[in-house]
Formats: sequence, C-alpha cells, structure tokens
Amino acid sequence: MTDKHPSPMDRFIEEMGLFAQTEGAPRIAGQILGYLLIEGEPRTLTQMAEALKISKASASTNARLLELKGAVRRTSPVGQRGDAYQALDMPNTATIRELAQRYRERAEIIGAIATDFPPSQGAAQVRIDRFAGFYRDTATFIDAWMDSMDGPAANPAANPAANPAELPSERDEE
Repeated sequence: MTDKHPSPMDRFIEEMGLFAQTEGAPRIAGQILGYLLIEGEPRTLTQMAEALKISKASASTNARLLELKGAVRRTSPVGQRGDAYQALDMPNTATIRELAQRYRERAEIIGAIATDFPPSQGAAQVRIDRFAGFYRDTATFIDAWMDSMDGPAANPAANPAANPAELPSERDEE
C-alpha cells in the first residue's frame, strides 16, 4: 500500500477551498486563490484549470468572482491571447476594503430611498434609516480598522523613516 501525503502546497490550496466553502463561497474559488498565492505570478485560465484539475469554465467563473471580491486582479500579459489572473499581495485586506465600499454604497442607496418615504410612513423611514446606518457605521469601522492594521510599516508615505528617499539628507541640514 502506497501512503501518499499531499504536499504542503496542495494542503494549502485545499484548505483555502475549505475556508471559502465555510464562508458561503465556492470551494473552487478558494482553491484558485490558494493556487494564485502560491504561484505569485499571473496565471491563465488554462493553467489554473490544469493545475487544479477543474474545467476552464469553472476557472473562469471563480476567477471572475475573486476579481469582483477584490482578491485577484486580471492582467493581459503581452504576447498572450487571453487574460490571466494574479492574487493581490494581501488579498484579504483588499477583500475587506471592498466590503467596506459595498457597505458604503448600500448605505447611500438605502438612505436615499428612505428619504422618499411618504410622511405617513415615518416609523418605517426611521427603521430603514437605522438599517442604512448599520451599513454606514460598519464601513467607517472597517476603514478605521484597516487603516490601523496598515500602520506605518505598511504605508511608506505615512512613515518617512521607512523610505530613505524621504529622509532629509545631511546636505539638507547645512
């Protein structure tokens, strides 16, 4: 009997699929994200399909979903006919920021609709406005949280010491 142990890369890809599935997303989307994170370079739909043993249509559908969620970006490498996809450096951060943007948009839409309620629906208007407030407040909270997580080390513009070009030179002090 042969005891085949999956490689750490295969285990990571599979776990990413399981993580996605437990959060209501397709398992294949998580596997694609895991694969793209490991590869580090843009990969075509054909490459994804072959590596993950899935159909090209499934690779396309799930890569577009990941793009919509802000976890990957589509590229058009020179010399290739089709698009390729690449995981963002910190896809979880991009996904959370995208969530904040969607919440902000929902708050605006819901709030605008609530202002159009007739006076006879004043109580409903208050409930709907509070509902919009949840989205607005959550987006604000997420933005502040992500900004605090970025910190000076992650944002060289906010920390001149992290960017030697921004530091005053000895000649500047003379």
